[in-house]
Amino acid sequence: MLKRYYTDLVTEAPVPAKQAYRFFTRVDDWADWSAAIHKVKLFGGEWRKGANLVFMPKIGNLPPVPIPVKILSVKPDQSITWGLDLPGAKLKHRFSFIPVGDGFCRIHHEEWSEGLMTLAVWPAGGLINKFNKQFAAELAAMF
Repeated sequence: MLKRYYTDLVTEAPVPAKQAYRFFTRVDDWADWSAAIHKVKLFGGEWRKGANLVFMPKIGNLPPVPIPVKILSVKPDQSITWGLDLPGAKLKHRFSFIPVGDGFCRIHHEEWSEGLMTLAVWPAGGLINKFNKQFAAELAAMF
């Protein structure tokens, strides 16, 4: 199966993983601390499998466009994965919060595509990675 990673990076935060996770899950605040986000909405207000998330990223000079995704998995205080999971075409984005001791954590940020989605998204790979690097750096800087 065709698969491509657009982002696979780790940042560190001087807070426990649980605290970083809880900060991250407050989506109503994302646009306040990230210049990469125009708007975001988690429908139903809860991070749970099957919930819908719509975010409008700021990417280069492009106008913010709503991107609807589904929450694919939630491991409270550990990780959240969202994306599109269609037959033969997947796009997934995961944030993992990993304790490393002494009140620090690592935030592992991944985004990848599988199957036919890889062909559709391939041309935007550089923009996706640039957006993700900015968002990850801004998240880590909040601690």
